[in-house]
Amino acid sequence: MSLKYSSTRILHDDHMATVALLTEVERVVLARQATPAQDHQMGRFIDRLCKAVDGEISGHFDFEEASVFPVLAEYGMADLGDLLIEEHHVLRNVMNDIVAGASAARANGFSPEAWGAFRRLCGELVERLTSHIEKEERALIPELEDALTPEVDTELAAHHDL
Repeated sequence: MSLKYSSTRILHDDHMATVALLTEVERVVLARQATPAQDHQMGRFIDRLCKAVDGEISGHFDFEEASVFPVLAEYGMADLGDLLIEEHHVLRNVMNDIVAGASAARANGFSPEAWGAFRRLCGELVERLTSHIEKEERALIPELEDALTPEVDTELAAHHDL
């Protein structure tokens, strides 16, 4: 994808990192039906997943809501921002439930029921976040590329780095 602005490249790169994480969730969590033993490798992956949803992905949503969507609204595209904010709300709930499930299992591992619930949540995250990223790649980024000026791009990129 050829992008002319730093802020759209930042969004795209965030999306690609998240797609890589979701692929790993499919491989490590969704492909594993049986409840995993409490092991260091699984624990490290789940910690990394929780850190990503609490940190990078939530931060990406915050950046879009505080900085990107207002720019879209100025150019008459508030509806797109509103739709994506609604999806962020649903995704945040799923991510919070994943973190809560992981936290509960941290001490004693997953029971079969807790593993099943965690897998379902991870499946929902993969499905919803993949769809969300596709919308942003197909609609948000091209619209933002059309709406940006070099000056606004510099401002957005600076806000992302805060």
